[in-house]
Amino acid sequence: MLKLIEIDAFYGKSQALHNVSLDIRAGEFVTILGANGAGKSTIMKCIMGLVEPKAGRIEYEGLDITRRPAWERAALGFGYVPEGRRVFPDLTVEENLKIGGYKLTDTKVLVRNIEKAYDMFPRLKERRRQLAKTMSGGEQQMLAIARALMPEPKLLLIDEISMGLMPIMVNHSLALIKKLHEEGITVLLVEQNANKALKFAQRGYILKTGRITLEDTSSNLICNKEVVEAYLGA
Repeated sequence: MLKLIEIDAFYGKSQALHNVSLDIRAGEFVTILGANGAGKSTIMKCIMGLVEPKAGRIEYEGLDITRRPAWERAALGFGYVPEGRRVFPDLTVEENLKIGGYKLTDTKVLVRNIEKAYDMFPRLKERRRQLAKTMSGGEQQMLAIARALMPEPKLLLIDEISMGLMPIMVNHSLALIKKLHEEGITVLLVEQNANKALKFAQRGYILKTGRITLEDTSSNLICNKEVVEAYLGA
């Protein structure tokens, strides 16, 4: 479904990604693990078209999208939950959801998807008229996920779901993502909390200083001595 082929990316003169290659097959739940500053978010921004690679190629369902703008990628079936949630602070919950579904031309579908979001997150329904900036971090995370689901994406990209959340909210969010995956959405999760991510994902990549150093099934990564020592607290 998605391929990154030998991607190099820079911020100014500083190189953030070095020859990064990965592939996500349709129906998979894959995670990218690494410490702060490893380049995880840069990979997501390259996939979404927010950072343009200096070298390499990105393919989605066989189509070269390396130079396509972010809005075109969203129209192709990408859903994106950015690092730090990035909800629209001065809009209400429902207005945020409507913006997430801006590409939907059928109003009935938009209304149906908003109601599905409220079924998934009853707290959002309670807060539907509330400004996003007045909500807790956990509520904003719910909103960011629900907003990404509005256009019915085929591929869901999630950047650091655990950031700033209490453990119970992290578990709740990951369980929800797992349920969405089981319902047919392909998931790519970038996460610093390796313990949590590997319990839910099927396969994982390890990223160090902008380079992919290891790729394997989650069950193998959990047992890998290097991964255990570096990421699992042993």
